[in-house]
Amino acid sequence: MKKEYNPKETVIILWLVSFITMIGIGLIAPLMSKYAQLLGASNFEIGIIFGSFALARTIAQIPVGYLSDKYGKKIFLLIGTFFYGFFTILYPFANSVVHLMVLRILNGISSSFINPVAGAYVATVAPKGKLGEYMGLFNSALPLGFSLGPLIGGVIAKWYGIEAPFYFCGALSFVSFLVCLFKLKNIKINRDGSFTYVSKLIVKYEGSVKRGFFSTKFLRDRCFFSAYIINLIYYIVNTGIIAYLAVYASDYIGLDQVGILIASTNLTMGALQRKFGEIYDRGGTYGTLLVCGGLLLSALGFYLLSIFSSFFTTLSPILKIFSALELVAIGGAMYLPAVNSLAMKGVSMEDKGMAMGLFSTSLNIGMFLGAVVLGYLADLFGLSNMYKISSIILTVVGVFAYFYIRGE
Repeated sequence: MKKEYNPKETVIILWLVSFITMIGIGLIAPLMSKYAQLLGASNFEIGIIFGSFALARTIAQIPVGYLSDKYGKKIFLLIGTFFYGFFTILYPFANSVVHLMVLRILNGISSSFINPVAGAYVATVAPKGKLGEYMGLFNSALPLGFSLGPLIGGVIAKWYGIEAPFYFCGALSFVSFLVCLFKLKNIKINRDGSFTYVSKLIVKYEGSVKRGFFSTKFLRDRCFFSAYIINLIYYIVNTGIIAYLAVYASDYIGLDQVGILIASTNLTMGALQRKFGEIYDRGGTYGTLLVCGGLLLSALGFYLLSIFSSFFTTLSPILKIFSALELVAIGGAMYLPAVNSLAMKGVSMEDKGMAMGLFSTSLNIGMFLGAVVLGYLADLFGLSNMYKISSIILTVVGVFAYFYIRGE
């Protein structure tokens, strides 16, 4: 008797793959600037090294999404997890800034084969009426994995040297490869828009409509376009925490405490996403309220972060920063599954991969622009005022989102 595959089991496998991958990414991200500095990189070159990863990922995601729709998603997950691990293991052998930059570009390309394709897979297999729950469950892997990565990487680097985390990250990626290879079933998209689990590694979609790598039809979709622009701005603003919190709070708390705060923020965000995804699935105005409410709550967190040194002076600095970041985290947990589901709401089954590939570029472009724009604002107005400006931006976008998408 043919085995019937439970969609939730498939999502759990994809969650595990993304979780392991994100632990690896988070494991080396905080160490990259220090490692680049040891190779003689200037601050500007360090910025280029970080940006090259995001730009390479952005450029690769759209054709990868298209091809994953056409030839099946499993083969792309296997390619991505294998080569991400392979290129990461090569970092300790880089002997110049140029070599490191090339490896970051190759890592960015290989990473575009993993989370966006896995997200499109989830959007494809999610039963009707459970898209928000499934996207919330899957998306929780990203912050949870990324929160554990810096903690593990710091311990490994302390005991075994700065090169050891790169080897460990590569090994984790190979574990993801094996999970995909032996546990994940491929899916075939049928002409009627349904899907079937298959054993073949490559499954060619046999639809009658010929498509190119990029289609503007997604941008003409009101839900997708509004979600894309809102998400782009969201990640521009949120880059301020990852990029500048250590500098901003260094006079009040230690770098190890900054790592713990970022980890706790990501844990909160990851733990709550599934529940808010289930709320989104209830329909009605819940989707709009989650998007707008999440943005406004995050805006409040950014504002409190900007004034933490002057409010509630009886509280310790770490407790005040923790409270502000937790508001940002809860807002993100409300916002993320809702905005991802909103983007995929009107996308047909056979276009999920291309659409998710395009939508994921909002994260990468946002992070790249955030590092540049927020750095410029910080130089002009100071870090405290940069966070105030971030709060204003999220407030304006939250209000705009309410009036623009409330009818969807």
